[in-house]
Amino acid sequence: MFSVPKLVLAPALIAIAVTFLRLTGELAGWPRPFVNRDVCGKAILGVVWLVPIFGIYFAAKLLPLGYLPARIGRSFAYAAVGLALKLAGTALIETPGLEYATRLVGNLGLTTAGLVLSALAWPQLFKLLLAYGYASRLPIAAVQFLAMRGHWGTHYDALDPGFAAIGFWPTFIRTSLVPNIFFMEVYTVIVGLLFGLVWAVLTRRRSVARHPEE
Repeated sequence: MFSVPKLVLAPALIAIAVTFLRLTGELAGWPRPFVNRDVCGKAILGVVWLVPIFGIYFAAKLLPLGYLPARIGRSFAYAAVGLALKLAGTALIETPGLEYATRLVGNLGLTTAGLVLSALAWPQLFKLLLAYGYASRLPIAAVQFLAMRGHWGTHYDALDPGFAAIGFWPTFIRTSLVPNIFFMEVYTVIVGLLFGLVWAVLTRRRSVARHPEE
């Protein structure tokens, strides 16, 4: 048996440290590619790059405990279809000409289906990645709330030039709260699962190579 809080604590603290380091860099005017103040600006200092690393980390912790999907190929298929559904949902939410409510509901349905498939792919790894997702993304939502309130001029409060003026709370809910309490967790789970499954396959092959007589 494994403890989810115990295994997630260190990765979550690392993610929070990266978030605050990036915030410090953006406020201090550090150069790209270390930070990026643009909307959804990709930069070296970003928690998104930690997901593959911790997907492998959690898988490496589970394997010695005997937690491995019975059928790796099927688990890969579940995770791959889950990723396709997640990407389809993202494409839908970014489709112009549709009402926001329609795009949101469609994205929510597709993404939820992807999340369910991920839970079936490797339940134990799913639990760890979901817990890590919330532990790493909720602090970001808090930072975005403060940045949007204070107009800090960082990527945490940046908006697309064409974003309609709908007031603080609707803007915060749409651009920060909803993504950080659901959609980014699904990304974390699916991508982390895929990398964890790759690690499991490589680990199994190394084990067979070392003990061919078994």
